[in-house]
Amino acid sequence: MKTKQKFLSLIMIIVSCTTVFAQDDPLQSALLGFKGGANFATISSRNLEDPSFRSDFYVGLAIEAMLTDKFGFQVEAIYSRQGLKINQQLSKRKEIVRLDYIQIPILAKAYIIEGFNIQGGLQFGFKVDESSPVTFPLENGVDFNIDTIRSFDFQLTSGIEYKFKNGFFMQARYSYGFSEIVDDSEAHNSVFSTGIGFMFY
Repeated sequence: MKTKQKFLSLIMIIVSCTTVFAQDDPLQSALLGFKGGANFATISSRNLEDPSFRSDFYVGLAIEAMLTDKFGFQVEAIYSRQGLKINQQLSKRKEIVRLDYIQIPILAKAYIIEGFNIQGGLQFGFKVDESSPVTFPLENGVDFNIDTIRSFDFQLTSGIEYKFKNGFFMQARYSYGFSEIVDDSEAHNSVFSTGIGFMFY
């Protein structure tokens, strides 16, 4: 219930911001949209042997606020299912570690040609749920389990997007976490994502 309340609160904040932006004279336009797609997530760490990508989904809302015809920014609130698959030497199978975040990207956005744009900026991740069937030690002796995973993740993210004139868009993005997800682990979130969405005019 707490997770749902947090997500609904973020939706209300985005809708409120859209109303304010739309009334702000310096902006050329302000659009509200929704998006969703697939994540291909893993954990990047030299202390973690043979991590694999875990595929899952993300869904959320976005504001596009343009300062000029070519340049502006985009703010989003996304529910993102991440984590990794890890090989277990004893059982000889891959175990799934699931990490769910509310991600808040704040991005600069530049249109290169009509419809096609590049994006880049900061992303703030707030862990709302996790699941791991096992505890496994990293090579430096740190235990990786759901009790040691940090609740906040600071990331850089960038991507490309093509938006059609009717508001429909396609997007691909990569995010890398600069925060260690477990203290002293040198383990960082690494996520490729691709998806579609629609901006309302």
